[in-house]
Amino acid sequence: MKSAIVTGANGFIGSTLVKKLLDNHIRVLAIDVNFNKIGHLNKENLTLLENNLSDLELVKASIKDNRFDTFYHFAWRGVNGKDKADPDIQIQNIQTAVNAARLAKNLNCDKFLCSGTIAERGLSSLPNLKKTTGGMLYCAAKHGANMVLETYCKSIDLNFVWMQFSNIYGPQNKTGNLISYTVSELQKDNDAEFGPANQPYDFVYIDDLIEAIYRLGTIKTKKSFYYIGSGEPRILKDYLLEIGEIMNKKENIKIGTRKDDGIVYTQEMFDNSSLVCEIGQYVSTSFSDGIRITLNY
Repeated sequence: MKSAIVTGANGFIGSTLVKKLLDNHIRVLAIDVNFNKIGHLNKENLTLLENNLSDLELVKASIKDNRFDTFYHFAWRGVNGKDKADPDIQIQNIQTAVNAARLAKNLNCDKFLCSGTIAERGLSSLPNLKKTTGGMLYCAAKHGANMVLETYCKSIDLNFVWMQFSNIYGPQNKTGNLISYTVSELQKDNDAEFGPANQPYDFVYIDDLIEAIYRLGTIKTKKSFYYIGSGEPRILKDYLLEIGEIMNKKENIKIGTRKDDGIVYTQEMFDNSSLVCEIGQYVSTSFSDGIRITLNY
């Protein structure tokens, strides 16, 4: 891989990947609606393009080079807040993903890699739920994007990879996921409240995730789907109690004070063995070390 395109390049994952690519002397075209996180980076191998991918002709006219090796698509509106439950926004995300794939083909990219989420697996519990949250709509849109993209990419002969991410944590993650919520509440001396937390769960440190994403862009992949996690899932409450212990606020971790959401995860959902077989071991940060690094930051 000598050149890459990254959409959502100003986000938590996208900005970290851009830095990784630049550190490996890869030429990067970064696409996002603003660049407050990566605008300061060395521009020698970096081109910034402010665009939301709604007008592909405008995008193509803005790109001088029409040959890139790899296309990483992370851009996605409504990953938290009220937009997560907005069906119009989530459907538009699927259209944006298709636009990105179409752009990848037009720019002669060898591979199109798109980000998914382990929360997609929660859809298997949907038939048993009487009520859902906004998060479930977001997961449904991600799953729908996976199905649409794989079908479309195969129809245009574009190598496609759906990367299903585990729960990600690390410095600067303010997405409101379990780790950022827990750390934020404990730092404010508040109680962090949870359901029973008896299910298997998995977290992956941002640098380990980025290492896997980077390697997937450099190898000839054999599959169109890979789960990226720590490879060592545990019971959720064990993770939560460990955070409390590290922060000396174990008493503020309140297990069982919230109602069970009815979503079921199984150990098999967190199996990353097929990924490790192709790219090698990519995890080098233990959960406790990752939390300490996050807190120190």
